Amino acid sequence: MEDKDVIMNQYFEEGHIVTALVGVKVDTKSINDFASELVDFNTVEDIFLVTGEYDIMLKVKFPSYGDLKDFIISKLSKIKGVIKTETMMVINTYKERGIKFE
Repeated sequence: MEDKDVIMNQYFEEGHIVTALVGVKVDTKSINDFASELVDFNTVEDIFLVTGEYDIMLKVKFPSYGDLKDFIISKLSKIKGVIKTETMMVINTYKERGIKFE
C-alpha cells in the first residue's frame, strides 16, 4: 500500500463512511449509456448531468477509502466514454438532503 493510502485510511478510519463527489468528463455520445451503467452501483447515490467542466457529477459513499479508490480505478475509469475524472472527498457534512448536522 502506498504511503498516501496509509494516510487516507487512517484519516478515514474503519467504520466511518467515506463520501465523495466525482466529476466525470464523458464523450458526449456516451453520456446516456454511461449514466445507465452507473445506476446499478449501490454505492452511487446520485448522478447529475451538469454544465461546466464536467458532464456528470456523482455522489458516492463507501465503507472505506480503499473501496472508493478501487471504484475509481477499477470500475469508473473503465466505463466506455470516460475521458477524465476528479474526485473530491467530503471532509464534513453540514446539511444533506435537507437535514442539518450539528
